[in-house]
Amino acid sequence: MSTKIHSAPNMPAVVMDRSTSDRSLLRIAAVAVPVGIVLEIGMEALHPSKADPNDSAAAFQEYAASNIWTMVHIGQFFAALLVALALVTLARSLARQSGVAGALAVIGGVTAILVAAIFAVQMAVDGVALKATVDTWASASQADKASAYEVAEGIRALEKGLSGFFHLVNGTTLLTLGLAIAFGRGYPRWLGWVGAVSGLGFLVGGVVTAYTGFSSLAGTVLLGPTVLSAIFLLGSAVCMWRRSSTAR
Repeated sequence: MSTKIHSAPNMPAVVMDRSTSDRSLLRIAAVAVPVGIVLEIGMEALHPSKADPNDSAAAFQEYAASNIWTMVHIGQFFAALLVALALVTLARSLARQSGVAGALAVIGGVTAILVAAIFAVQMAVDGVALKATVDTWASASQADKASAYEVAEGIRALEKGLSGFFHLVNGTTLLTLGLAIAFGRGYPRWLGWVGAVSGLGFLVGGVVTAYTGFSSLAGTVLLGPTVLSAIFLLGSAVCMWRRSSTAR
């Protein structure tokens, strides 16, 4: 009696579907980066920012007068979501490497999801909860104004805490993905070191924000990492688009 070994007739189709999915995901992520960055710049331009953000009384007056406050923060959320999608896709691509590079990419993929989750909560607190409490404070009677201000200040403190931990998780993501590129293959090593240095800067900025809130010191510390992260993201987008034409 002879035994015949049959090959799976649908295997080529499965491989083809997976390859097509990889290419499509890489291209979506590559487009998501510039769209997310442009959207964030646009929302930042619309964000009321004349008052010192650490001067709560002055900032609350400015926020209460804004009619687009909540919409701006919804836009910022979607901008961050697009960037997080790109980071998760980048991590997925890098995780197929062996050794330390692949392991770091897996960690970066997990923390990239946390980046989107923490930022979503921060935007809900800042764009919805803070706006409601600030409006209540602005319209409160003189007798109730002090208590309304304390409530708004408590929400503001929660926002500052979320911002600090957002920078910490964002820094961890950029650091691990940057090192995964620097120690791996397929992406320019210089791009990986740009991401890693940016991540370290965000880690420092997150600690400073946690201690000092939206201070000028925190803004100064975060400026450099923000610029480097933009270079890292745009460079990664270009690389992912190029890799999409050769994805297997």
